[in-house]
Amino acid sequence: MIVEKAEIIAVTDRQTLNVLKKYLVNLYLSAYAPFPEYAYTHPREVKGYLRWLFQHSQGGFLVALVEGIPAGFISTDPEWEDHWLGERVGEIHEIVVDPAHQQKGIGSLLLQRGIQFLKERGCRTVGLWVGVGNTKAQNFYRKHGFTPGPTAGKWLRMYLELEQAAEEKL
Repeated sequence: MIVEKAEIIAVTDRQTLNVLKKYLVNLYLSAYAPFPEYAYTHPREVKGYLRWLFQHSQGGFLVALVEGIPAGFISTDPEWEDHWLGERVGEIHEIVVDPAHQQKGIGSLLLQRGIQFLKERGCRTVGLWVGVGNTKAQNFYRKHGFTPGPTAGKWLRMYLELEQAAEEKL
């Protein structure tokens, strides 16, 4: 299984980000090809977005490597101010998996590691936005315990309560 061959690395310096950037841009563009309404579509925009994600990640920018090549990434933010809840939450700003590696456990592994990172930084709630028309992603998040919240235009807010998730596993 592919997930067993995956290595998760934390990107904590700009030099590593710059080395991986070309792969990450191509990965992002191919993963979002079916949903351009939810994505940046020009490589220059994606590069800027990756820099923004890295700046806000505080060490929570994680890349899944399969045979040394990026197969997916997640970017988290342990200090996000959630305007819907009126409190700080752990935010998942982005999770992307190469279409060639989808349905093989890479996304679940990245999500689990991202949630663990946020939990270790004291987050009790994790939030994310997903496209209202992206039912595949919504189902993926539901499978991992996220529940739907409010919508804003073309976006659906979803939340995971970490204490509740931990209690359910007992």
